Amino acid sequence: MVKTASAPLIKEVKQPRLYSLEEYFKKEERALHKHEFFNGKIITMSGGTFNHDRLSVKVTTLLENFVEDNNLNYSVNGSNLKVRVENFNSIVYPDALVICEKPAFYEGREDTITNPIIVVEVLSKSTKKNDEESKFEMYRSLESFKEYVLIHQDRKKVIIYTKQNDETWILRDYAGEDAIAVLYALQNCPLPLSKLYKGLELKGEK
Repeated sequence: MVKTASAPLIKEVKQPRLYSLEEYFKKEERALHKHEFFNGKIITMSGGTFNHDRLSVKVTTLLENFVEDNNLNYSVNGSNLKVRVENFNSIVYPDALVICEKPAFYEGREDTITNPIIVVEVLSKSTKKNDEESKFEMYRSLESFKEYVLIHQDRKKVIIYTKQNDETWILRDYAGEDAIAVLYALQNCPLPLSKLYKGLELKGEK
């Protein structure tokens, strides 16, 4: 009698479910935590640290004060407003953003806009690479987008990318207590690092 070898078991690899944009919005309306949407994938956002939250609030306040003091027709928003990036089929939550004149709402949704002129992200270990590379690439596909602000939370350092008339981008580094970052897309708005980081303990500077 000839024995035949049994066929090896083939494990089926379960692919992650892809969601429609409509399904994402419905889930997000009921969710206790924020989620971002990347071409069908729904990603849970991790909770922020004390410094991350304080820097988000502080930069929003500094920008809002500048707009109000100079009577400018800009809107400054915090981390609860979503941005729709059509070319990448994505929805993201920046830490802060600036809109020139009126918001353009995505399909009439007042929680999602498509026309930020400035986007601010506070960097953390888990999101730094994504913020610096993937998200920046996505934001650059938005016609309205003119300036990208990256804020470190472990040391006094701000990086700003500013779009030029020839569609290229200029990078400017600002570091240290006496540095004053400048937002050229917001009427040369100054962003003193001494005010931004005031009262925060920074692990990278101990």
